[in-house]
Amino acid sequence: MQSDVDSLKRAGTIGTDLNGGRLDAFKHAYWMISLTDEIGKRRALKLGKAHEKGNYLDFKKHRLEDSILPDSVSSEMDLRNNAVGASVFGDVEIPTPQNMQRIILETIAGGLLYTIKKDAQGNYVFCNGTQIDMDRWKGKWGIPKCLISSADH
Repeated sequence: MQSDVDSLKRAGTIGTDLNGGRLDAFKHAYWMISLTDEIGKRRALKLGKAHEKGNYLDFKKHRLEDSILPDSVSSEMDLRNNAVGASVFGDVEIPTPQNMQRIILETIAGGLLYTIKKDAQGNYVFCNGTQIDMDRWKGKWGIPKCLISSADH
């Protein structure tokens, strides 16, 4: 999976943002579609949920994930993208990595995955587009970031 994410990042096909961007959405959905193939949908979703609970524990211990402190909206985004990734497994006729990647990319283009709204400079913004003062929210779990469709990113 990591090589798929790395190759997409190098190509810039869906951006390079692994913290709330379409590449981050791809990573979670692709992880879930792959796990669904290996262990089934129920177990895959259970593992994804456990991972997000681990992120909350990491937050409480001030441990970073992908160079940032986890937060509630990022966790919600991941859970939603995990659910979509597991659910689109049925759309894959032959579960090869290439076919699963294609389905996830189509899902992103169709706006079925979630990202976090940012401005052109990559700053997190409220749903109205106003920049969030991240210093004010430093160390807080409930940062009021805005979830949007992957088509809007």
